[in-house]
This record gives sequence, structure tokens and C-alpha cells, in this order.
Amino acid sequence: MKSLMLKLFGGPMVHGHRTVSSVKIGVAFIIVVLVGGWVMFNKTKVTTTLSPGDTIQVHFAREYRLFPYVSKVKVSYVPVGVVTGAEELDDHSSMVDIKIDKGVKERLGTAPIAVIRPTTLLGGNYFVDLIPSGDKGAFTGDLIPTERTRLPVELDAITRALQPNALAGLQGTVRKLDETLAGGGRAALQRLVSDAPGSLEPTSEVVQALQGTNPERDLANVVDGLENTARELSQPPGRAEAIIKDLAATSAAFGRRSPEFAATLARLPSALRETDAGLKRLNTTLDILEDTAADIRPTAQELEPTLDRLDPVLERARPVIADLREVVEDLRPVVEDLRPVSSDLTEVFDDLDGPVVDRVNGPIRDMLYSPFKGTGRYINTQTDKPIFQEVVYALNNLDRANMVDNNASAISFQPGPIPEPFENVIQNDGRPRVESLLQSGASPQKLNPPLQVPPSGQGPSDSGPGSLPLLGDDISSSGKAGR
Repeated sequence: MKSLMLKLFGGPMVHGHRTVSSVKIGVAFIIVVLVGGWVMFNKTKVTTTLSPGDTIQVHFAREYRLFPYVSKVKVSYVPVGVVTGAEELDDHSSMVDIKIDKGVKERLGTAPIAVIRPTTLLGGNYFVDLIPSGDKGAFTGDLIPTERTRLPVELDAITRALQPNALAGLQGTVRKLDETLAGGGRAALQRLVSDAPGSLEPTSEVVQALQGTNPERDLANVVDGLENTARELSQPPGRAEAIIKDLAATSAAFGRRSPEFAATLARLPSALRETDAGLKRLNTTLDILEDTAADIRPTAQELEPTLDRLDPVLERARPVIADLREVVEDLRPVVEDLRPVSSDLTEVFDDLDGPVVDRVNGPIRDMLYSPFKGTGRYINTQTDKPIFQEVVYALNNLDRANMVDNNASAISFQPGPIPEPFENVIQNDGRPRVESLLQSGASPQKLNPPLQVPPSGQGPSDSGPGSLPLLGDDISSSGKAGR
């Protein structure tokens, strides 16, 4: 050891002995003092670096006066670590590094919460409070996100947010509290403290009752249930606030509708009386139903075979109904197209209704149901049958056309009714019947007197009842009739 010291602090040789260098000793002393001072000033950093533990990062919304190796980390206000770094990010948030003791992460739960709290009421020093949260177990992550961090709310920030009148009122409250304490409130508090021991004994009984029949587990289960309830109310963040806001809105709605609720409650006794009377009448109805049930039961029993026979009918009707669906689908556009037609028909029927229908039901019907008697040049044309029958015969004989080509090309139409049987072809006035003449093939020029053919475009000759011959003069040389 001596030789080592001589090597480190040895000086020149004097009388064969090595002396100690005062300069080296002074330099060594200065170095020891500097190292000791640095260690003393950085004792927290040195001890934190050398001690075992776990490092966690916490992302706060903004930087809030946390100093590395100065600010503490606590759980339930018990120191468990220290802040090892604090860096402000570009978005003005803060990333804080903390180092906690070994085994602390196993007690934080799966989703711990980090809160910056002031050491005193007026602020000054701050620490990071870790609150166990989430499911039971160890925290396996390395980062507590911003969603699970909170910043402190200081008294000066609250006072800055208050209006001047509110601050004056708060000062008055403190002043009144002081006056209350000075005016006998202190004695009342003293009496409360003196009487408190007497009430604490029943309170202890209440606490023992809260422990349940199994004190080792019941109270713990209640606390665990309350913890789970609180966690559900706080996750996701803002749920409890939303519930309280909804409750406030509900309470406000009840408050606005208080007159209606009061009126409802006022009418409730009469409604209950009416309900009671209705139930009594219903009881009578049920008694009558019970009496008639015996008569209805046979009828209900007869329904069973009817329903049994109805089942196969329904089975056979099912495909028909299924096919009818397509028919209905196909009919739908037809019905849609019929809508404007029905509107037009409605207008037509509206136009027909009135004078037109009255005219058809009046003179036109009377004319069609009466026999025809000609006048003027048609005086010899008459019939005993109703005109509608003659019209039907005329329409029926429109397709009867006879081609005659004995002496010349001719065409004859007989739009009138079929003539009655006759004995000869001469009418009562001595003139021949044209249809008999045409059937016999005689020429009109050989008749005596000659047949008078009206010019083209004039009406038919009075050749006899029910006979309307047409001898047109538009005959082509080839023997074919023109129209």
C-alpha cells in the first residue's frame, strides 16, 4: 500500500529517500472533492441508475413542471420511483420517462392511469400519481397514453376562471365562516368532537354490519363490485359525464312538465276508481262467458273436422296462390295503364249522361220499337215489324250480293229484310218486284211498264216493302261493279 502511495504521490529523492509531492496531493484532494460534490448533487440520479426497476413512458397532454430526478412517482401517495426524463414534443404535449421500483407494475392493473398532482394545495412541487385501473394483474405495456392521463386543477386556475362577482362572493363566504366560528361555531365544533365518541360506537356496529356474514370476503366483494362499476362508468372516458348530462336533461324535462305530472297524479285516484268499476264489470262479463263456454264447446269441437278438411284445400290452393302472384305482377302495369283510360271513360260517360241518354231512352227507343210506315214517295214501303228487327235484318243481309250478267253487267245489293213469301212478282200498284225480277233473270227494259231506275246518288225506288234495290250506273265494261 505504501509503495502504491509513493508511486502516486511520490516526489524527488532526498538523502536516499523518496519524498511526498504536495502538488500531487493537492490535485488528488481537489479531484476527490469534485467527484464527491458531483455525487452528492446527483445522488438521486446515481441511485436511480444503479437501483433495479422498470421504466415506463407517460404521454401527457402538455408539459407540467416535472423535473428529471427531482419529481417523484407515487402510488396511493407512497413513493415508488422518480421521473427520469421529460421532453416536450412538437404538438406541445409532453413525453415523461419514469422509473419505478421492481414489482410495482404487478400492482397497477392492465390499464393504469397517471395523474400529475401538486405536493401542496398552492402547487410548487409536483409528482406523478399512478392509479391502478383496468383488470387485475400486471401492466405489461411500456406506455400510458394520453387518454389515461390527467393534469392537475390548481386553485389559482379556478380563481382565474371565476368572475369578479364570484370571487367577491367567495371572499364573503370565507369572512362569514370566520364570523360563524367566532360567534359560537367553535364551541359547536368542540361539542361535536366531544359527542363524536358516543356516536362512533354505533358507527362501528354499522361498519361491522357492512362487512356481511363473511367479513373476509363480503366487503371485499362489495368494494370489488364498486370498483368494476366505477371502471365501467369511466370507460370509455366521458361515459359518466354523458350519463349525468342525460340525467340532468331528464330532470329538467320532468321539471318543465311538473304541472302535467301534478294533474296526472290528481286524476290518478279517480282513474283507479274507474278501473276498479271496469274490473268489476269485466268480472260480470267473465261470469257470463263462463256460463256460455259450455254451449260454445261443442261448436268448437265440430271445428276440428272442418279444419282437417280445410288443410288439403289450402295445400292445393297454395300453388294457385303462388301462380297468382305472377299474374298480379303482370296485371299491375295493365292496371297502371288503365288509370288514364278510366279517367277518359269517366269524362265520356259524364258527357253521355243527361240529354244523350234521355234521347236514346226517349224518341230513339220509341222509333226502334214502332213499325215503319213510309211517307211521300215511300208511302208504299211499310212493315208491321218493329224497325229494330228490320235494321237487324238489313245488317244481316249486307253480305248478300248477286251478280247478274244476262244482258249486261250489273250488281244488286239487298240491305233490307228478307221479303215475305209472295204468289207473283207484281205489287198491288201493278209494278213488279225487283228482287223477283232479278231472280228470274228478266231484263228491266222488257217490263211493262218499264222499271224506273233512279239516277245514281238518289234514294231507292219505292219498289215494295222491305226491298231496297240498288242498280248502279258505275258498271265497268268488263262486267265488274265499281264501288
